Amino acid sequence: MIHVCDSIMGSGKTMAAINYMNTHPNNKFIYITPYLDEAERIRNGCKNLHFVEPNRWSSGACHSKIKHTAQLIKEGRNITSTHQAFKYYTPDMLEDIRSKNYSLIIDESLEILSEYDISDDDLNIAVGAGYVIKDGDTYSPTNKPYKRGAFSEFFRLLRGRRLVRLEGTSTEPQANGNEGGLFYYWILSPSFIESFKEVYILTYMFESQSVHHLLAMNSLQYERIGVEKTSDGKFSFGEYPGYVPEYAKHMKDMVHILEIPKLNAIGGGKYSLSVNSMKNYPEDVDRLRKNIMNVVQNIWRGVQSTEKMWSCYAGFKSDLSGKGYTRSFLPFNARAKNEFKNRKYLIYAVNIFMRTNEKLFYQKHGIEVNEDMYALSTMVQWIWRSAIRDGDEIYIYIPSKRMRTLLINWMESLSDDEEKNLHRTYIL
Repeated sequence: MIHVCDSIMGSGKTMAAINYMNTHPNNKFIYITPYLDEAERIRNGCKNLHFVEPNRWSSGACHSKIKHTAQLIKEGRNITSTHQAFKYYTPDMLEDIRSKNYSLIIDESLEILSEYDISDDDLNIAVGAGYVIKDGDTYSPTNKPYKRGAFSEFFRLLRGRRLVRLEGTSTEPQANGNEGGLFYYWILSPSFIESFKEVYILTYMFESQSVHHLLAMNSLQYERIGVEKTSDGKFSFGEYPGYVPEYAKHMKDMVHILEIPKLNAIGGGKYSLSVNSMKNYPEDVDRLRKNIMNVVQNIWRGVQSTEKMWSCYAGFKSDLSGKGYTRSFLPFNARAKNEFKNRKYLIYAVNIFMRTNEKLFYQKHGIEVNEDMYALSTMVQWIWRSAIRDGDEIYIYIPSKRMRTLLINWMESLSDDEEKNLHRTYIL
């Protein structure tokens, strides 16, 4: 059974998971978290379950983390590890997981698609040599063993995932020599989810995330649950929508959005400041940098760089950087960082749309992507890396009208007195 705990940040999802594991000591758990600090939290919160974090050094010898993970699974140990390690699970490991009836808890949603840089020629060599079989647009390994060589990392990944070929819309040739509109992606196999006795996904705005699309593509049913808070302050899983923290109702009083027409005019169009728009209109990049400098040097005069947090598309970071904020950069899609939790002055200089080829892939499999919810979810998670996670007020410059409106509408929905509206996302 798949349970999706879809609840706002700060509602106690992780504490509910810790409580669930402690009250089911006979179960075997694998807890997947986006960052190592959270793995430590799980170990400390479930001391009697003796969680182990895989590492390269086990039994006094140096191994890969994935080999240590495989060993721990065979031993039936409780494991906590990161999202990054999860993609290397092999079919043999999944078979051991099935035989030992493991439960899986995923803290924050996994990305099921990840772009892979490989040339058509190299892939054709692997197919021609009998190591890989092509079925439509999907590539899978054969039983032919591959010894160490130039393709070692490729086959290591291919053992646990499948490679899919996506036709995009770009007309420019790629660096690897492929045609401009041709991309390759690793896709998480549904067998990862199906191998576990039960699965708990701890997240927010689930419908906007790729794991939701994976479940829908493979007709995997799930139950939506919430969090309950008892009178003694403990958290547990319960019926949806469940507990909503008090701060959520006052969000619009805690987030101060910069509303200066002259500075916001640059992002007035629906697609203004999207990655394609910034590529096509370089003059907007220069204008945006001047706007950011104005905010930092004049409106927020005297604010230390250690109090700031800013983001843009990675390809424009050097163009938009400036004195007083350059080192305070955090990628616009960050979901798992704690080191910025003291930052109160934020700049979010993006207008997010899903990459066209990914969107077309989902559409090909019958999934209609809600791009507004996708953008809002990405932005909210980024904002939550800041001081607001500790209940402090923050100040934010969002030059894109679309992104600004999404945030305003979402905060308005949270302040609604009707409980049902606390779990409804208002989009454009």
